[in-house]
Amino acid sequence: MPSEITPDEIRRMAAEIGLTRLTDEHLNQLLGATRTAQQRRAALPTADLAPADEPAHVFSVERHAGR
Repeated sequence: MPSEITPDEIRRMAAEIGLTRLTDEHLNQLLGATRTAQQRRAALPTADLAPADEPAHVFSVERHAGR
């Protein structure tokens, strides 16, 4: 698992994407969500996956007979 993310890192990351007006409460929420996302991602069995294993989501409309 990646090293523990700090509040200063969250503040820097938020500023890099233009989130410069977040309150401390918002930053704490973002920090908690980021930590949870990192934990969930680390728990996924991705070591043996290749990009081709990503499912393709394709929608196509087929014409029915008689229409």
